[in-house]
Amino acid sequence: MVRARRSFGVEDWTVDVQLLENARQAGYTTKVLFISTEDPNLNVGRVLLRMSQNGQGVPLATIPESYEEAMRSLPEARKHADDLLIYDNTPNGRGHRLVARFIAGELVKISQTPPEWLKAVFGRELRVEEKHEKPARGR
Repeated sequence: MVRARRSFGVEDWTVDVQLLENARQAGYTTKVLFISTEDPNLNVGRVLLRMSQNGQGVPLATIPESYEEAMRSLPEARKHADDLLIYDNTPNGRGHRLVARFIAGELVKISQTPPEWLKAVFGRELRVEEKHEKPARGR
């Protein structure tokens, strides 16, 4: 993909950090859209529902491990992506919401109510950033 010198997108359970780095070294601007939920069991339930409606299935036993692997890949994605947008898709039927954005590894946006899974991934650093945000001024 990188050698073709054309824009491309990749969908996967985890972030391929090596692909990101190869793309950056080849002159690409890299953007990662990371979408997750609060619990892998929620993902299992959604896959079961999709399969019951003749949608695409995956081996259910792989979902929890893939979820954990995705969470482990997120901090590395931050280091290697030019733009990392993180979305929470926990609420069923309400769509996803942007909960954090990193540009060149620096946190530039965080929601007022970041999900616990995001706090767990980025730990203390994220909690420190939350405290430094200025509250919205009412009018």
